[in-house]
Amino acid sequence: MKDLNSKDGKKVISELERADKTGDIKWVLPLLHAFRDRKEDEIRERMGEMLATIKLSGAEQIYIEALESGECENIEADILGFIWSAGFDPSNKLDLVTRIATKGDFRAAMEGLTIIEQCETIEEEHVLLEAILNVRSAIDSC
Repeated sequence: MKDLNSKDGKKVISELERADKTGDIKWVLPLLHAFRDRKEDEIRERMGEMLATIKLSGAEQIYIEALESGECENIEADILGFIWSAGFDPSNKLDLVTRIATKGDFRAAMEGLTIIEQCETIEEEHVLLEAILNVRSAIDSC
């Protein structure tokens, strides 16, 4: 996994192929960090495609924890996109989604809105109330 951050593109591609073959949960966070740290190029695009198509149930929690920790602040909109593209339902974290969507740029807002639109039920009332407060605060501050 250490070669995911290599300067040598061939090593990174080799690691991506290994990750694609093994496909277990231990690759998600290192891949997410490699995506965060890499400059825009074809390899980063490939990483993004892999992160957006992960169907491992534990991946959603890794994405949520990365958003909560702030360690991936510069790719929060990307992570929201990965969550949506992979088909996860973070309705129990709607407060987090709205906070990121309302503090981020246009892309973060659109990714957050896309997730919000797919939420059919929210079981925790305090999560819904916090989400509403996040949106109201953003509207009031405009």
